[in-house]
Amino acid sequence: DVNNSTWILYKIDDGEDQDNQLTYHHQEAQELKDLDWDDLPNFIRYLDYNQLKEDDCHKANSENCTLLSIRRKMVANNMILRLPYKGTPFYISSKNDFQEKEVAYITQTSTWVLLHKLNGVHQNASQLCLAKILEEIETKLSQLLDSKYINEVHHSQMNINRSLVRMHYLYFVPETHKEEIPVRPIMVCNDGPTMNIVRYITPLLWSIFDRATNCRRFQNGSIDVIHAMEKYAQMGHLKPGTFFVTFNMDDLTTSFLHDQTMSTLKRLLVEQLQDKTIDGLTIDIILQLVHLVLKNQFCVYNNGLYQQIHGGASGLPLTMLLTYVNLFYGQHSELIKTIKEKDEFFGRYREQAILTWHGSKDEFRTLIKKNIHVEHTRYLVKMSIGSTVHFHDVEISQNNNNDVLESKVFYDPNIDTLPNVSDEPMENKSKQLYAVLYRAVRCCSNVVKFNHERRHIQLSFLTSGSTSEFIQSGIEQFFLEFGLSKRSFSCLLNEDEYHHLRQRIIQVTELQMELKQQRERQNQHTLFVPCTKWIDPKQLDDYTQRLKDWWKKYYGNEPQTKHIQIKWIESTSKNLTNSDILVNKRPPICLLTLPKEWRE
Repeated sequence: DVNNSTWILYKIDDGEDQDNQLTYHHQEAQELKDLDWDDLPNFIRYLDYNQLKEDDCHKANSENCTLLSIRRKMVANNMILRLPYKGTPFYISSKNDFQEKEVAYITQTSTWVLLHKLNGVHQNASQLCLAKILEEIETKLSQLLDSKYINEVHHSQMNINRSLVRMHYLYFVPETHKEEIPVRPIMVCNDGPTMNIVRYITPLLWSIFDRATNCRRFQNGSIDVIHAMEKYAQMGHLKPGTFFVTFNMDDLTTSFLHDQTMSTLKRLLVEQLQDKTIDGLTIDIILQLVHLVLKNQFCVYNNGLYQQIHGGASGLPLTMLLTYVNLFYGQHSELIKTIKEKDEFFGRYREQAILTWHGSKDEFRTLIKKNIHVEHTRYLVKMSIGSTVHFHDVEISQNNNNDVLESKVFYDPNIDTLPNVSDEPMENKSKQLYAVLYRAVRCCSNVVKFNHERRHIQLSFLTSGSTSEFIQSGIEQFFLEFGLSKRSFSCLLNEDEYHHLRQRIIQVTELQMELKQQRERQNQHTLFVPCTKWIDPKQLDDYTQRLKDWWKKYYGNEPQTKHIQIKWIESTSKNLTNSDILVNKRPPICLLTLPKEWRE
């Protein structure tokens, strides 16, 4: 077991590809999956805390009473509570005011079209729509299987379980870091009808895009970009006067034109797939599957059935891939050709991309203007170029005096109140302190920047209620783990001590990256099967044998499945968070699921 205060940079995953992972705004608590908002109070009241110590049990019950009281007051005062798009403090607003912003967003962007209000003769419209989508997908996959365009493995991975499938739903979160606090759409598609298709084809398409553009994927945000950029500089590629360029594609994800993007995707596949297939799928079949996903972006919002006609659903991992294809292989294809020829650095993490530019700003802007349909993306993609840029939570620059690459942790004053290393808040303060110290060392290129960041960390934790003894003890434990002497604990580090500390952490980073890559290679030949946490060992053995027999019977003769290993994943659920209880974001379940008689 991992020590409670240790932060794992690259967590052991359950076989889910990194490019298929979504933000915490799209997550749903497993325990609440079949409960509506009005069902929560009874669920909370009858939670079983018998396994806790008496004091902890009283504390949990007291906290739950407080949460339920907050819920009642919000309902009574017609208030709404949300987690912001970026940052962690809760946002509370008048429900009417917030909904006015939502309606204004939908009207101004024309991204969604209202098909039916879910009342009267159309009260079952969302269920009928879901049934129609399922029939179309099942028919399509069966036809492809019968025609041998896909095999049994493809079919099993992309097919749908009718008893589990749910309609997408849309809700909005505030962008509290912007003036007038606009809203940002979040479409939850976790159990959507096209999600299995998306999970299968998205990693394949990313592999093609990355190879075509020499794009590096940063699996862990700032940690990875600093590591990769330093390697790039060590190889002598970072020349004096280099500029850094960042792109933010948040707005483009919900606005790209489908026909234009499909055309660009087709060109990417034709130009990059020499044998016209990948993983047994032809170019035409891939395009058909992507089209199937885009045409079926239906969702429930505010008791209405909507269809998304531009861009992609934020809850579908395919959306980010199509956004990158649209921008860098379509709109800015000339730019990509040039940066490949010049061996520039190009990398991505979620909605942001970063590249280097060895040339003048005017040359870069001239190249950018050679765009296809430039008007469409002019105001949708935010671009920044300079000797200093911000990429997510890190500042990267080149020292003009000695042309040395420099970096440090970046805090947006409109978002960050406490140093945080993940999108969602860490409730374990010891783990968070360890994590922010780790990130500080990895991101701060010299001891001056680190000492400044260390003071910021200490002040932030003090402000949030931690004691100075707790903070000092955590810092000492961190330094000891990486081989520093106790002399360093009571004073600021010198350059030699910091260099030693940073080299040790770089070694740990590289080791974790290597282990992550090994797991990814193993996962290509691994079938992950969930099992309950408390399953009896004999039951597990029996179940394992039956599964092996079934696998051998149906898939044993498939060339692609002969080397597949089966790995059991213990089904565990995260503890309920305050936002799970206080944020009312999901429509009634009856609007999202099929009637029982349609689930067979």
